[in-house]
Amino acid sequence: MPDFGDLATITFSPRLSTCNKFGNPTEYILFAFDFDCPLEDFGMLCLEIYRYRADIQHAVCLNDLESNVLDFLNSRPPDVGIDAEFTSCEVIGNEKIGLLLKKVVNSDALEKLQREGFVVIDNVLKTSQSSMDKFDKLTKKGRRNEGRTSRTGVRYYRTDKVAFLNRYNALDFGIEDQYDFLLTLASHLNNNLDFELYASPYKPLFPGTKEHPLSNPSGFNVQIAEFNEGQYYVAHSDNSVNFKVNPHGVFGTGANDNLSPSSDSDRTRRRSNYRCITAILYMNEGWVKADGGQLRLYQNSAGVLHPHTVLDNGNEYIDINPSNGKLLLFDSCMVHSVEKVFNKIKTRRALTLWMVRPEESGATGEDYFLIGDYGGIVET
Repeated sequence: MPDFGDLATITFSPRLSTCNKFGNPTEYILFAFDFDCPLEDFGMLCLEIYRYRADIQHAVCLNDLESNVLDFLNSRPPDVGIDAEFTSCEVIGNEKIGLLLKKVVNSDALEKLQREGFVVIDNVLKTSQSSMDKFDKLTKKGRRNEGRTSRTGVRYYRTDKVAFLNRYNALDFGIEDQYDFLLTLASHLNNNLDFELYASPYKPLFPGTKEHPLSNPSGFNVQIAEFNEGQYYVAHSDNSVNFKVNPHGVFGTGANDNLSPSSDSDRTRRRSNYRCITAILYMNEGWVKADGGQLRLYQNSAGVLHPHTVLDNGNEYIDINPSNGKLLLFDSCMVHSVEKVFNKIKTRRALTLWMVRPEESGATGEDYFLIGDYGGIVET
C-alpha cells in the first residue's frame, strides 16, 4: 500500500464464526498495520473501500463500513483544498481553456458576480452527445437511489443521484474539457476578482493567501448530479451561516465558546465550511422550461441562518434553465433549490465544483451522510 507508507500492510482474514455449512467463511475482517498516520490512513482506506464496495460486496461484509466512514469523515476538519495554481491554464498547458476563460468569465461577468452574488453565462462549454450516451448507459444499469439518508436514518430533502469524479473519470466519459475548465476557474478568479469586496476578518490558511484566497477541493473534486422525473432538491445552502458565541468580542474564546448568547451582538457570524464560490456547468441538450428542473436561486439570501426562511419571507428568486453549456457562478452561501423534473424521458445532469477559501474562521464542516447505491459521499 505505497500511498499509506512503505511498510503499510492490509490483511483480510476470515471470520470463522460466519462459516456456512460447507465451512467457507462469509465474512472477513480487515486489519491494517504500520500506517504512517494510523487514524487518518485507516479512515482513508475505509473511504476507498466504500467507494468501490460494489466490486467486493459479495466477498466482504460491509455492515460496519458505513459507520466507520461516517465517523472518519465527520471527525475531519474542512478540506483546505489544493493550490489553484496547480490547475491553472498555464500549468495544464491548455491554451484553449485559457482563451475561453478570458472570453466568458470576463470583467463584466465578474462585476456582476461581485455586485449580485451570482452570474449566468450561456453557451460556455457544451457536452457532446457521445458523452451523454455514456452517462445514459451507466444510468440504465439500474443504479437507483431512493432519496438521501441522514445519519439518523431519516430520508429528506434531495432525491437525485450524485457521484464525485477525478480527471481519470472525466477522460472515461469524454468530459475532460469540462473538468479542466472547472478546475481552472479558481486560479482565474484569484487573478481577476476583487477580493476586497469579499473582505474577511480571518487569516487565510495555506494554500490560500490574502492575494489568492481560493483553492480547489482535493481528491474526487467535481460532482455530477442526475435528476430524473419527479426528482428535486429542496432549498438549501452549500455553506450555511451560523453563529459562534462571542461573549468577549473576540472570536474563539476557549471554554466560553459554548455559552448561550443573549443577543446578536454577543455572537459572530461564520460559515459552516470553506466553500466560497459554487460553479455549476450544465449538460442538458434541448432542455426547456416545461421539462422542469430549473435551479431556483434566491437573491439576497447569502446571510440567512435557515434556508427555509427565504420561503417564509418571500425572497425574490430567479429560475435558471439547465441548458447544455450554461455556466452558473454564485456565492456558496446563497440559498437555492432544484425544482422537480417533469420530463419522463430526459435526465437532468450538471457538473459542480466548489471553490474553497480556507481561513482561520473556526469552521467545522458540514455533517456527511452516505447516499445509497450510487457510489458517492456528500455533505448535508
